Amino acid sequence: NSIVLGVGSGTEKILFYLANNLVKHVYATDLYMMSGWDEAPADFIRNPQKYSEQEYNLQKLSVLNMDGRKLSLDSNLFDVVFSFSSIEHFGGRKHSGALESVQEMERVLKPNGIAIVATEFIVNNKDHNEYYNERTIYSDLIDKLDSLKLVEPLDLTITEKTAQTVLDSYHHARNWNRMSSEFKRNHPHVLIRIRNIVHTSIMLVFRKL
Repeated sequence: NSIVLGVGSGTEKILFYLANNLVKHVYATDLYMMSGWDEAPADFIRNPQKYSEQEYNLQKLSVLNMDGRKLSLDSNLFDVVFSFSSIEHFGGRKHSGALESVQEMERVLKPNGIAIVATEFIVNNKDHNEYYNERTIYSDLIDKLDSLKLVEPLDLTITEKTAQTVLDSYHHARNWNRMSSEFKRNHPHVLIRIRNIVHTSIMLVFRKL
């Protein structure tokens, strides 16, 4: 019976997965009308099923052209809001675009609703305009939210096995789907090195008070 919102969700597979009778309704939002934006093609608004690898309930997915920093939606409307590896592209950490987008998720979420946010996290504590590190994930995001509270403390531990699994460029990370099943089984969590920055993804799960 949940009403779910995806922010910066492009053509993500989870939209179709959720629309396959798992929720009451799911809304996808992104800048679909932006020319040349491969992750959010304009025709997704008219024909989302073109991008689905599975059958789903067409009546349960609505696609909206919308800026994640300024959602044209009522407050306290959704049971669940999610955004996966998108907020760092909304103007970055330094220019507060990422924070603005999460504050919008906070606004449209019902009390006691859940917000799930994945973003980039720097494990060697270098500073970056878009990505968070151990200090800025709190000072520039978590501590600036009014009613969203983490459901449990963050575990920022980097295990020895994880630390040894570093892909030396973003290009290799892009080719993850081409890597062997054996590699993926042995390396379930990787780090990515771009010049002097080593980063991975972090998942933040909040509940709205």
